[in-house]
Order: sequence, then structure tokens, then C-alpha cells
Amino acid sequence: MDEYYQVQLATVTFVIPRRYENLRFVAAGGYGAVACALDRVTNREVAIKKLLKPFETDIHAKRAYRELKLLMHLNNKDASVVQIFNVFTPDQRREFNTLYFVLNYARGDLAKVLHNYQKHRQRFQERDIQVLIYSLLRGLKYIHSAGIIHRDLKPSNIGVDRDFNLSILDFGLARVVMPADRILTGYVQTRWWRAPETIYNWENYSSKADLFSVGCIMAELVLLRPLFTGGNFIEQLRKILEVLGTPSNEELAELCEPYAYAYIRDQIGDLPRLNFQNLFRPLGLSHGGINLLELLLQLNPARRPSVEEALAHPYLASMYDPTDEPTAPQLNDPHQDETHTINEWKAIIWDLIGTFQVPEWFTQNTTNSLN
Repeated sequence: MDEYYQVQLATVTFVIPRRYENLRFVAAGGYGAVACALDRVTNREVAIKKLLKPFETDIHAKRAYRELKLLMHLNNKDASVVQIFNVFTPDQRREFNTLYFVLNYARGDLAKVLHNYQKHRQRFQERDIQVLIYSLLRGLKYIHSAGIIHRDLKPSNIGVDRDFNLSILDFGLARVVMPADRILTGYVQTRWWRAPETIYNWENYSSKADLFSVGCIMAELVLLRPLFTGGNFIEQLRKILEVLGTPSNEELAELCEPYAYAYIRDQIGDLPRLNFQNLFRPLGLSHGGINLLELLLQLNPARRPSVEEALAHPYLASMYDPTDEPTAPQLNDPHQDETHTINEWKAIIWDLIGTFQVPEWFTQNTTNSLN
């Protein structure tokens, strides 16, 4: 049995196995706190994520289960997706209240990179934008191939190293789309990077919502600021339409719930679409890049490319290699739409922890995958 010790970092107490040393605080959010550490067994730097109050409510417990389930299913060293090396709890089964994930350590994230570029008044070279967007789409292809929508793509959820190697992070809001049910219910995405259909038709959306988020991130790489910065949901919708224009009445009726249709027609009205050539060409984005951006930022999700189509766009031709784009088996999660008590979720998660196997490639390769 592992021997544990306690470390206080900021306001968070970590209780971890002794194999993890030299803990340093990285970040904390509403659902988790992250520290980096040296794994002395493999001599690898890792990230340790402590879920904060994972069993506070049944909703928190289901989120914890979902994140662990998806991390385990998507574990692949070559897929531009966060890797899980270990999962543990210092608790006994009867007192099970804390949960930790050991993940690959991304020394930075895209939000920090963007901040540094803004601070030093630098701009991304177009080749850097191509590399980042291709890598992001490559990771997204792996996620979508398993029937999973990430639902919270944003710069702070994209790990990046100094060579722009990329890793999609944080599956706390991700969800499986069952093959027979290609739409999802409910809003989750962080507002500035969310797809419009999650605002005006929030009951129904698909994996195409992730593609709109990729478009928002691509635009931000060029502008060095978020493209759509609404202060609330209604203002966010207005910001989107101020750039992308108001659809025709016929298309709007097809896309929107009746209440959203009425609001757009009565309160926002007809707004023209901005010319992307005028907006992005002076900042150095090529015509091919602008074309891809226009496709990703289509209001109508049916007009957006799939992740496979986006990867095959001519703008990314110099990197495109479908034989080097991993896919994952379809995930059929029996607990996806189940409702359980907190104690029932605890039992399900405890049993899931028992099935975790350390990947062979983790012990074989002792260099940090994002170094």
C-alpha cells in the first residue's frame, strides 16, 4: 500500500504518495487544483490534479466520474490529448471523499502564450498558427472519433510547450454522444468561445460546436484578443451577430427556438456580416487561412466542416497526414444518462479506479511528453 504525505499549496491541501516529490502549485479553478511534481519512480515531471469537492453533490460526483472515464478511454501518447498516468485516493472505501489524477505536465497553456505575445506586442507567424490549429484539430479528431464532444475548448484548456506541441486538457465538461443521439442538451461552454447554437437553440447541438470554438481560437491567434467578448449570454449573441451577420428569416427560424428568433428579430435586427478579408488580411492571415476561418465560424453548424474536413483544408496541406491522425474506439458509457445518489457515484468511481492500468508507454519512456 502506498505511503502518503501532506503538502499545503496555497489554500489547497494535497495528500499524495511519496513517489511524487517537489510539489509546486500551478493553478486552481472551480472544480480542481493542479500542482506539478517529480515522479521519482519514472523520473518524469507530472501534473497532479486534485478534484475539489468531487462529492459535494450528485452533479459534482457525476462530473468526476465522467472526467475519469473519458481520461481513461482517451489515454494515448500520440493523440495531442492530455494523458493520465495514475489515479489515486488516500481514503479508504468507507471514507472515500478525495480524488486525484496524475497527468502529463504541460508547462504552459495557450492563454499564457497569448498573454505573453500581447505583453511583448508580438504576433504569431502564420506557420505557428497553422501548426497550432492543425494540432488542435488532430486532437479533436481523436476525441470526436470516440463519440465525445469536448464542450469547453478555450485557450486555457490547451497545453502548449515552447515548440508549440499541443495537448487538449480538461474533460470535466466533455460528454459522450450516443450513435443514435447525435445532439446534446444544455449549455456548458465558456461564453467567449461557445458556438451560437448553444445560445439560441441550447437544447440541441452537436460536435460541430467544438469546430466553432476552434474558429474562435484561430481568430484569437491572429487578433491577440478574443473575437467575441459578450458580458452575458444575450450580449454574447449580439457580439457574434455583429461579426457574422444576422441570418435570413428562413434560416433563423430553422436554427433558433421561437423565443430566440423573436429576440434576434426584435432586439438585434438585421446586421451585416463583416468582411473577413478586411478584418484579418491586414494582420497577416493569408487568403487560405481566412477561408478556413470563415468555414469554422459559420452560424449554421450544418455549414461548418467536420473535423476531418477541416484537417484536409488546403491551408493545412503542408502538415496534413491522415495516416498520422489517431482515432479512438467508440465509447459506450452505460452511466452516461443515469441518475445516482452521491454514495452510488462513489461506488461506481471506486470500482473504476480499480480497473485503471498504468500505460506501458509511460513506464518505458521517462522523458516528459511535453518537454
